[in-house]
This record gives sequence, C-alpha cells and structure tokens, in this order.
Amino acid sequence: MAITIMKKYILLPAVLVASMLSANVAKAQEDVNPLLKYINKDNGLEASIGGRMFADLAYYHTEWTPMNSGAAITDARVHAALKYGKWYLYADFGFGKGEFSQKNLFVRYNFKESLKGIHSVKAGYYNEPSSMSMMTSSYNYHFITRPTVAQALAPGRALGATYKFYSRHFFADQGIFAQLKYNDQQEGYQGFSLSGRWLWKPVNNNALTVQFGTGLRYQRINGGEVYQDGVYKTNMHVTSNMQTYVDETTAFLSCDLPWAKDAFTLNPEFLVKSDRFFARGEFTWKKVWKDRDDQTLFESQLGGQQSWTDLSGWRGGNKLRPTILNGGYVELGYLIFGKSYTYDDEYGLLKGMGDKNALEIVARYSCTDLTDITKGDRFLIGNHKFYPDKDGDGIGDIVDYPYSSSIDGGKMHAVTLGLNYSFNQYIKIMGEYQYANLSNVYFPDDENFHQLQLRVMFAF
Repeated sequence: MAITIMKKYILLPAVLVASMLSANVAKAQEDVNPLLKYINKDNGLEASIGGRMFADLAYYHTEWTPMNSGAAITDARVHAALKYGKWYLYADFGFGKGEFSQKNLFVRYNFKESLKGIHSVKAGYYNEPSSMSMMTSSYNYHFITRPTVAQALAPGRALGATYKFYSRHFFADQGIFAQLKYNDQQEGYQGFSLSGRWLWKPVNNNALTVQFGTGLRYQRINGGEVYQDGVYKTNMHVTSNMQTYVDETTAFLSCDLPWAKDAFTLNPEFLVKSDRFFARGEFTWKKVWKDRDDQTLFESQLGGQQSWTDLSGWRGGNKLRPTILNGGYVELGYLIFGKSYTYDDEYGLLKGMGDKNALEIVARYSCTDLTDITKGDRFLIGNHKFYPDKDGDGIGDIVDYPYSSSIDGGKMHAVTLGLNYSFNQYIKIMGEYQYANLSNVYFPDDENFHQLQLRVMFAF
C-alpha cells in the first residue's frame, strides 16, 4: 500500500508537466493559466479560451532616413485549447494592427510518460524547433522584441510534424516541415526543412539551471517563379525590423539571395538561471548554396547583341557562389523584486516574469551580419550595384559584365536596456532604450539609431 501511494505521488508531477502543452507564439509556452476553463472529470475533458493584447509606444531618433514614432496595437489574439486524455489540441489566431493572421494550429499526443522522461508527437502549424529565442512566447520574453539575428536567420512557424523527448537533464525536439503552409508558390513544388533542437542540462534544480545545446536546420528550396524559357528562379528573402514593432521598417536589414537552393543553419545556445539572475545567448550561422539551369540560360542569350559564345564565359560573367550570414546575442536579467525566475523543462526555456509586483532590469547586446561581399568588389551608390574586380587590381571595375555576387543586407550592433514590471501574471509593463549602429552601403548616411519604447500587455 505504501509503495502504491509513493508511486502515485512521484508520478503525478511528471504527468502534470506533460499535460501542459503550450501555445507557442512562434514559440512554446502558454502565456498564462487561462481564466476561462471548462473541466469534465468524468470523461477527462478540459477546455479553455483565452487571449492577449500588446500596445506599444515608440520614439525614434535617426540621422537621415526617418522612422515613424507613435503608438500601435502590435499584437492581439484569441486562442482555444482542448485536452482529452493524452490528446491536446490548440488554435491561436491574431488580429494585431487590424489584420487577421493565422498563428498556431496543432494537435499533440503524449504516448509515453515516466520518471525517465516524456515522449510526444506533434503535428500542425507551429514554430520549427531550432532557436531558443523564436521558441519563447513574446508574452514570456524579457524584451519587447526578439533580437534581429533571430528574426532574420531563425525559422518561424511552418506546417509539419515533430517528435519530442525531455527529462530533467536532456531535451530533444526534431521534425520535418513544409516550405509553404498553403502550397501557394507560383511554380514548381514546394521545398521542405528538417529542424531540431537538442539540449543538455548538467545542473537543473529549483535553485539553478545550467543549459547548453544547439539547433540545426537543413532547408531545401524548390518552387519559385518562371525566370525565362521555363527556368524556375528560387529566392530566399532575409529580413528583420529594427527590434521594434511600432515602425516595422525592414529596409535597413534586408537582402535577397536569388537562386538559393539549399541552406544549413547552426545555432548553438546557452542558458544560466538562478533565483535572481539569468544569462542566455545564441549564435546563428547560416550558409546558403545556390543552383540554376546554366545551360538553358546560356543558350537563350545566344545571338544577342552582347551574347557570350561559350558556357564557361557565361558562367564567368554570371558568377554564382554560396552566401554566409551570421549573428548572435547575449541577454542578462536581474530580478529586483519578485519570488524567483522559473524554468520550463518541457520547452527548455526561461519562463516569463509573472509574480505580483515583480520588477526586473535587463540588458542585451545583439549583432546581425547580413553582408557577404567579395573581396575587391566596388559599390556604386548611384547605380545601387556592386562591380567586381575584373582586371585583378583589387578595385572593382565599372563595367556591365561580369556581374557581382556580393550581398549587403546590412550589419547592425545594438545595445538594449530595459525595466519590466508585472502587476500580476495577467498584466505587465515594459520599458526600453536601445542604441543601434548600422553599416549598409545602400544607406550610407544612416549609422546611429536611438529608440525609446514602452509596452503595456495583458493576457487571460
């Protein structure tokens, strides 16, 4: 009898943890414990309805290109959840800025639960598991926005299926995803991605969590648009806002990678959490390989006024090489008032601040590098083009051919300081100052950016 009772109370916490799958906003953790719930104990049915809203106020100071200061409802959404036995269904829809958008829509099944760990499968539309930052709900984030490197280089939501295992010391989440959720590419068949996030937690208890891990992602890009003579031209668009949502300008950090075909992303991360302090960070490295039908494109230009007479010459004048982009961030936080920081084993994430009258101070440094410029290339601002070094003197030559393969989507360093206050788990307020330094050949007069932001948010 004593053994039976002991097993009951030892296994109960593990089962409860497994039953609390969350909402991910791109992400994972449920924002708060929903206020509107229905529980039928006779058939093991639980249902809940909730929502949230973010309202932001921002002031920007720039040197040349203006950003629009003001206020905006940057996020508003409703969600519904249903739990029946080991099944969990979740639907989440957004109405931020007056526009409808589909967020999460998935089903999950816990097929094995024990003290050694919990196994589950999940399918639907939700965030790909490769980045700690993108997996964290924005309501539980300790900054108003995610860092630019995560926005630019980490994946968001996609249609797919994953298998997850987690225990006190290990975490593994991996799966396969479709490139487009509605198969609405112009031509061809859509690509796919393989994503995963794996963590090791040598120390993980109520007082201290130390975590190391990495995310990996392979992406195959198919489909695209008809370029000429039936040749499909694929493209990868890489972009981020300036770590603000009131003015979501992305021109400062943005580039297109034409003919992108295969991409590999490496994303190592770390997290240290104690009762009063946290430190976490990630570094993201992405390499994009390109491919095109050179033979068809070469033949189509034969007979033109400036046609190339052989394939090797055409390839020399239309060079195609891989592109490498990277960046990283480090975030620190100290809880001045409040009980303690908490950690979510199910998602391998730091939870949000939600104690009554809790106050924290946070700081972040982030760097995003969307540049890959070939040595010797010259940029001509009047033509908005790079010109390659044709004669080998180390200086780009202003000629029509050959084309340059250089990419400059901008490089930005940013420092953010914030102060956050929670009235309770349902209502929070956040304030930030950010200084950013930009280097982008397309915006030579824009270097220093200052911004002040305030956010009021609630969830229920």
